[in-house]
Amino acid sequence: MPLVDHLKEARRRLIYILLGITVGAVAGWFLYPYIFDYMSQPLRDLRARGVSADLNFETVSAAFDLKLKISLFAGFVLTTPWWVYQIWAYIAPALKKREKIYAVIFTISGAILFAAGAGFGIWIMPHAVSILTSFAPNSAVMLMRSSMYFSFYMRLVIVFGISFLVPLAMVGLNQMNVLRASSMLKAWRWAVVSAFVFTALANPLPDPWNMTFQALAMLALYFVAVGISYIHDHRHDKKMAKEEAELDAALARLEAKEDNAE
Repeated sequence: MPLVDHLKEARRRLIYILLGITVGAVAGWFLYPYIFDYMSQPLRDLRARGVSADLNFETVSAAFDLKLKISLFAGFVLTTPWWVYQIWAYIAPALKKREKIYAVIFTISGAILFAAGAGFGIWIMPHAVSILTSFAPNSAVMLMRSSMYFSFYMRLVIVFGISFLVPLAMVGLNQMNVLRASSMLKAWRWAVVSAFVFTALANPLPDPWNMTFQALAMLALYFVAVGISYIHDHRHDKKMAKEEAELDAALARLEAKEDNAE
């Protein structure tokens, strides 16, 4: 496919993704009260323990802006299978009919992995709020900017969700014979360093145990991706060896016929 056609296809898939997220955002708009209550639950937990903590809407339009942001966030999360499928459909458009099952597996796996990562971020958030606010003096009143609080929450969920999709991207590249399992395995040291650096930066908790647990989870997914890729490489190499043997045999027969003709 020429470069211009690639760009047109990328634009088409991007439009599909944005339309899907928009539809999801409409659902998020109606679910906003429930999402807001759930995301602000850590602050209610603080108040239940006697800590003065509340949200502050700084401007007249802050409430509307927040509702719009949370609706888009909900649309992005709710339509995970849709945009994961669109990404796969763009990077692997030439699959045979028998191989279309890969798109289904890729989509389902992507949705599950993103949900697992997002769930991890949601699980961390109350602990992060409790620990980080514990440094404030007992006499302090914590009046948090609503935009900052919810942006922190949404960024945490999305970053963790996307981080769990990295192994799936590795498997996708391997299925297209772009990246081999041996190359992944050779880079295991960099994978370990990257996992711990990422969790150290993304994890808001100051204790090392949550960071270590998350890094180990990411590394486990990494090595699962390597294992799946190794199986694919073994099958692909076996298939290529068989085709080369058949080609060599056909060339040998052709040369034999030419010799007999002479």
